Amino acid sequence: MSKRIGITILLSLIGLTFLLTPLSAKRSQDIYYQDQVAVLMYHHIHDTDTSSSTITSSLFQNQLQFLLSKGYHFITLNEFKQYLAGATVPSNAVLVTFDDGYQSFYTGAYPILKSLRVPAVNFVITHDLADPLASYIPSMSKEQISEMTHATNFINIGCHTDSLHNKLPSGDAMLVGRMDGENDDAYKQRVLQDTQACVGKLAGLTDAPLDVMAYPYGITSPAATEQIQKAGIRYAFTISPEMATRSADHLLIPRINAGSPGITPELLDRSIQRRIQAQPGSAPLRVDAAAAVAQLGGSASAEGGALRLRLGQEAFTLQVNAAEATRGSARVKLKEPVLREHGQVTIALDDLSALFGLPLVYTPSTGTVAARVVPSVKSN
Repeated sequence: MSKRIGITILLSLIGLTFLLTPLSAKRSQDIYYQDQVAVLMYHHIHDTDTSSSTITSSLFQNQLQFLLSKGYHFITLNEFKQYLAGATVPSNAVLVTFDDGYQSFYTGAYPILKSLRVPAVNFVITHDLADPLASYIPSMSKEQISEMTHATNFINIGCHTDSLHNKLPSGDAMLVGRMDGENDDAYKQRVLQDTQACVGKLAGLTDAPLDVMAYPYGITSPAATEQIQKAGIRYAFTISPEMATRSADHLLIPRINAGSPGITPELLDRSIQRRIQAQPGSAPLRVDAAAAVAQLGGSASAEGGALRLRLGQEAFTLQVNAAEATRGSARVKLKEPVLREHGQVTIALDDLSALFGLPLVYTPSTGTVAARVVPSVKSN
């Protein structure tokens, strides 16, 4: 009798384990938002310096790890640009940005970003490159910037002006205010030349395009933005605390502050959640299953009324109107049913991604599906 009871308890525990495993995994698969990006803003990572825009390395790491555990997906600057041009991004997409080009990015943030494979972009005040240690807060050197951008495929740099990250005696930011006796033409020339100088000084420190900027103090004006655009800047960031969407002005991209000492990981999560933009009536993105797998290097074949997909060592069979796929004798649940639309068997992009364990991106302009580039450190 006792043996039978023991077996019963053991089987119950095993069943409970199978029941609990999907539930515990579900948390990291929750979808909070789609087709929008939380662009986070940081400045200074330091364990002894204190200010309203300085956080410790441990808080920074805890923030990133917490967001990762909650199912947020960190994207690169290039992926963000592709998104603005029409491509998809993962659900719960986040872009990490830093302002000012402080040396603490290299010494404090970069090791954490590298260990977690979290992409980031740093907007540099290029005037400080001439003597990095002379600034009030030490700045990164050219060698440090070049090392990071060339050693990884996920650290980028951009402009934060060359010499205009200051305020005039009037209190106006130098980027938007007029200096004594300065007419409109002289003002425009000053902003244009400063932006060109910033881009020029960063040239050679990265192989990526230098077409991004963050406005000092988050402040700009139509006149300033016009000159910045003339200098080749295509994407510019403010400090308006909103989610970034594809419909936003690419030269007025909002960002959510994450770099203040009172912003705990939980508070940062809630801050993002509060700013999610409603998407009424939005439906999951669907793709032609056979064409998508072929673009990824796999194959598809019809088997009766079913479609068999093969990619690498994985093979799945899809049944039209079923919200599941089969792998051998095993059944894999899908979030959305497989449908036949206009003669094609379609599947939700997220379901296709989950089946093959690949983060996927879809570009409507070309109708192509591709695997997202995995953040990596390059071998020497």
